[in-house]
Amino acid sequence: RTSANSMDLRGKILRIRPTADGGYVIPKDNLFPGGKAGRPEIYAMGVRNGFRQYVDDKTGYIYWGDVGQNIDESFRTGPNGYDEINQARGAGFFGWPYFTGPNEPYRKFDFVSRQAGAFFDVSRPRNDSPNNTGARVLPPPQPAFIWYPSGESPVFPSLGSGGRSALVGPLYRYDPKIRNEFKLPEALDRVLFIHDWMRNWIQCVHLD
Repeated sequence: RTSANSMDLRGKILRIRPTADGGYVIPKDNLFPGGKAGRPEIYAMGVRNGFRQYVDDKTGYIYWGDVGQNIDESFRTGPNGYDEINQARGAGFFGWPYFTGPNEPYRKFDFVSRQAGAFFDVSRPRNDSPNNTGARVLPPPQPAFIWYPSGESPVFPSLGSGGRSALVGPLYRYDPKIRNEFKLPEALDRVLFIHDWMRNWIQCVHLD
């Protein structure tokens, strides 16, 4: 009904250009620029609980932290939850609620029988919910840039374990022309700062 519904603005990152008369225009490279398959304001869909969006003015990439789910694994519906740091280099679908983290799929779930069915298809995602008012066939899902569970991550072990609350930004660019004793050093050039106040850390993601 929301995040994977192309005609609903919830669970989305919207991108518009305000005009002087109080209206707005739609950038041509949004996800549904014509407005037939989905709302034209949508830039990213399949967002679960996006916090602290950050736009890199140099590249136009959008970063955000997406606070994840906690799944009762006894239902066997798929992976437990991840928090995600996402990077959108262009408009796209970021998976929720069918896929999480590096596009790990969930199963269809029958809420009457309480039984899990087949896994959702990463190669051809569909929204067949009776509450869907938008497109049935969805764009290809984009995997998370960084993802981590409640337990220790074998992929990103420095992120630790415990509660999760992914946040992101800013991305630092060193400028030698700026004379300021408080500016960050050149060693942090092109570093994306990510933070999690549940785990009480700030970490540096070095971008190549």
